[in-house]
Amino acid sequence: MTGCDVGYHGGLCKTPCSYGFFGQNCADRCNDTCDGCNRFNGSCDTGCNPGWQGYECQEACDKESFGDNCSKTCGHCRDVNHCSNINGTCLTGCDVGYHGGLCKTPCPYGFFGQDCADRCNDTCDGCNRFNGSCDTGCNPGWQGYECQHACDTGSFGDNCSDTCGYCRDIDQCSNINGTCLTGCDAGYHMDLCKTPCPSGFFGPDCVDICKGACDGCNRFNGSCDSGCNTGWQGYECQIGKFVICQKCIQYECIQCPL
Repeated sequence: MTGCDVGYHGGLCKTPCSYGFFGQNCADRCNDTCDGCNRFNGSCDTGCNPGWQGYECQEACDKESFGDNCSKTCGHCRDVNHCSNINGTCLTGCDVGYHGGLCKTPCPYGFFGQDCADRCNDTCDGCNRFNGSCDTGCNPGWQGYECQHACDTGSFGDNCSDTCGYCRDIDQCSNINGTCLTGCDAGYHMDLCKTPCPSGFFGPDCVDICKGACDGCNRFNGSCDSGCNTGWQGYECQIGKFVICQKCIQYECIQCPL
C-alpha cells in the first residue's frame, strides 16, 4: 500500500483534501497566510488571508497598507512601521492629533497630542489638536497665545472686550463675567454695578435709604441736593418750616407758617 495520490485521502482515495490541507494523503498543511490552498501542490491560488500578498502569500503587505489584498491604508500611526498588516491596528499608538484603534479619528474637542491623551488648557476655547496651542481662541476672561493671562484690570468677557462697572474694588471685577466680587461703589448696584441707585436710595450697593425729609437724595452720599419734601428745609432738610399753633379749631390743630 502506497497511500493516496496528491489531493486525496481516505481508504479509497476518493475524498478530496479538506480545506487547509494538500499533497499525498492530504498530509501537508497549507501555509497559514493562504486562504486555503491548491490541494494538489499547496500553492495559494485561492488567494491570501488579510495582510499578505505574493504567489505563496509569503510577503506581508507593503508599509502603510493592510487587510484583504492589502487594499486598505493605515491611519496616523505613531510609527508607520508598526501598523498591523492584518487589521491596521497601530501597535505603538497614534500620532499627534488622532486616536482610536486605527488612529483615523481626530481628537475630540478639548484634547490633543499623541492618542489625544492630553487635555487642552481650560482657559482655551478648545485647542489645536496637534500641539495644544489656543489658536481657536480663548474662553471668556482670558487672553494671550496660550490664554494664560487674565483680562487686564477693568475688562472682562470674550476677547476681554467688555468694561467692568463701578466695582467697590476694581481689582475684584471678575475677568470672566464682570461681577463685582466685593460689591458696588457708592451710587450703583446689581451684579455688574452699572445700574444707578433707584430714587430714595444711595451709597455702596444702594443699600442706604434717603432721609424721609429729602425729595430723593444724592445717590452717592445721601445729601439732599435734589431738594426737600414739603415742610422741610436746610442742606440736609433737617429743619421744619412750620410750628404748631396753640389754638385748635374744631378739634383740628392748624399749622402756621413761620
